[in-house]
Amino acid sequence: MQKASVRFFTCFFEFSLLLWLLVFLFPSHSFAKDTVHEKSANPVWRGWKTVGHSTLKWGFWDIYDAHLRTPTGIYQASDRTVSDMALLIDYRRTISKKRLLSATNEQWLHLGVSREDRMRWIHELGRIWKGVKKGDRLVFVLTETGGRFYFGNDFLGKTDDLQMAISFIDIWLSENTAYPRLRRELLGQ
Repeated sequence: MQKASVRFFTCFFEFSLLLWLLVFLFPSHSFAKDTVHEKSANPVWRGWKTVGHSTLKWGFWDIYDAHLRTPTGIYQASDRTVSDMALLIDYRRTISKKRLLSATNEQWLHLGVSREDRMRWIHELGRIWKGVKKGDRLVFVLTETGGRFYFGNDFLGKTDDLQMAISFIDIWLSENTAYPRLRRELLGQ
C-alpha cells in the first residue's frame, strides 16, 4: 500500500510539473513567434503583389508615393478584415511626427470619426510613430486582428484595435476619402 501511495504522488508530481511547463512555456513560445515575425528583417508583406500605386501631390510638391499590396495582388473591398493588405508610403519630403499626427486627425475628421475615437487613436499613434525624412518608408499592414506599423523593415508597433486599423486604411481606401484620385490609382483603377 505504501509503494502504491509513493507511486501515485510521484506520478502526480510529474504530471503537475508537465502541466506547469506547458502552461507557462506555451504562451512564451507563442509570443516569441509573434515577436520574430514582427521584427523580421524580411517582413511577409515584402513578397506581396502590388494592387496599385499613386503619388500624393500638394500644389507643386510631391508629398509621398503610396503602394497598396496584398498577398494576391487583388483588393477585396467587401472583406478587408479577412484579406491582409499593406500600404507602403515612401516620403518625398520631411514631415514631423506632430504634423503626421495632425494630418491623420484631419483625415479621420473628414471621414466622420468621432472626436473620442480620434483622440484615443492619435494618442496611441503618438506612442508608435516618429517623424519622417525624405526617402523614409512607413508601412501599415492591416490584418484580421488589427494593424502593424513598420519603419522601412523595422517593426515600430501595433494596434489590436481593429476599428482603428480599418479607420486608418480608410484614409486612403474609403469611398469618402479626401483623395479620390489617389484611391482609384491605389486600387489599380
